[in-house]
Amino acid sequence: MNSPYDVVVVGARVAGASTALLLARAGLKVAMVDRTAYGSDTLSTHGLMRAGVLQLSRWQVLPEVIASGTPPVEKTLFHYADGDVVQVSIRPSPGVDALYAPRRHVIDRILVDAAAAAGVDVCHGVTVTGLLEGPDGRVAGVRATTRGGVDLEIRARLTVGADGVRSVVAREVRAPVERQATAGAATLYRYHADFCAAGY
Repeated sequence: MNSPYDVVVVGARVAGASTALLLARAGLKVAMVDRTAYGSDTLSTHGLMRAGVLQLSRWQVLPEVIASGTPPVEKTLFHYADGDVVQVSIRPSPGVDALYAPRRHVIDRILVDAAAAAGVDVCHGVTVTGLLEGPDGRVAGVRATTRGGVDLEIRARLTVGADGVRSVVAREVRAPVERQATAGAATLYRYHADFCAAGY
């Protein structure tokens, strides 16, 4: 990877890829690394609310989400413990014809591709192991290792940690925990072909 960069983004999922995309479109030289393979799946909720779909429309990637086969969500059903079912219709608005719930391997790949098209240097299979420190004591990029065992130094004026709940970047800068809680529930995801339902 060609150093130095204006920004190195650690994490190439929704948060990291969209951040890198916008920074590159603003004219900055950006590198983005992720330890996982390109297009790999991850456990996550899929439903995008109106504001999220509007952002995809503004970033000009919503047509790719639709072209991927992600079905439009035009009705949402709420099932209550007493047996009541309430249906809410999704009304179109400018830039948002419907809501969408793309799988993560779909939306992450679309955003990574858009970031690369905007000029971001993207590298998957790279694990960040620590941060570089400049002469002034500020973070000056990252130390990383490729899947093949090659050590890298990626220098950048700014480092963005978008590497999840066990963030190496947050740990290395000793970022304070603002809020913490224990899980109160669990969610099970399943995927079915040709599932007949009246709404989301």
